[in-house]
Amino acid sequence: MTELASATPTAPIARVFDASIFGEMTMTILESVADSQAKWSATANGMRSTIDRARWCVFALSSLGAVLAAVASQLQDGNANLRTFVAITAALCLAFATFFTHRLLGPDRIAAWVRARAISERLKREAYRYATKAAPYDDPVKADVVLGAELQKIDEDAKELLEQQIPAKDQGSSPRVFLGIDEYLARRANKQIAYYEDRAKEYQTRAWRLRSLELAFAAAATLLTAVASVVAKPIILGIPFDLAALTAVLTTLGGAVIAHIEAERYSFLVVTYRATALQVQRRVDGAKEPLSDFVNDCENILAAENASWIAKQTK
Repeated sequence: MTELASATPTAPIARVFDASIFGEMTMTILESVADSQAKWSATANGMRSTIDRARWCVFALSSLGAVLAAVASQLQDGNANLRTFVAITAALCLAFATFFTHRLLGPDRIAAWVRARAISERLKREAYRYATKAAPYDDPVKADVVLGAELQKIDEDAKELLEQQIPAKDQGSSPRVFLGIDEYLARRANKQIAYYEDRAKEYQTRAWRLRSLELAFAAAATLLTAVASVVAKPIILGIPFDLAALTAVLTTLGGAVIAHIEAERYSFLVVTYRATALQVQRRVDGAKEPLSDFVNDCENILAAENASWIAKQTK
């Protein structure tokens, strides 16, 4: 009786101890995924910033080079030194625009940025599925093994980009604790809806401004073409200027604006982001039980948007 009595209380203590260890292990996995996601998010953000700056530099240099080349062509022999200086400056602007295009906007750079963002999003999706115990992480016995296998696949895909990975500046957006339905809605579903709607509005505004600029260039070119039929070479800043050359410059500037809009994929992003926000909102408004189905439905919508974004950016 004494042995049985002493053995009885030790069993639940052992089970509590095992559960504590399991909780620490799973918490470590979530924190590890979150730390990794934060690094890849910072890496993708850094790459995107470089690409954005390079695109604006190319746009500005190409535009300035075109204007200066037109001015140089109109300078008379009496301004030989000035004409040479302006022509050299125009050539340098166009040369650097070409240099930045090849070195900072090449297919390899774009592909690296897209892959880094895709890796970050994959880690985030798996973290949210795991944190809410959604399938395939609904079995606590196998959850860690399944997540570990998925992380190995992601790490293998990310191996070539490890040289470009940078430290995280914050804790990222992946969960570090287990979540219930309210936490998932606040931290993931509703936050993504707000993100998509805000970005769609921002990109729509940028596209509208750039298209208005292109329209202004086109209207000015049309006006100058009409004026050129009456006044051959008006005096501009003391220089007899051929309006046909200026019309060509305006047309070139308009083309540069359109090229920038296409490179940034503004129209595609506005449509895709709004459609995705609407899909997620419709799912949020529907039934949220069982939680596993709800989470997976939301994550699948976000994954489909990410796949579409990858395909468009690498096209």
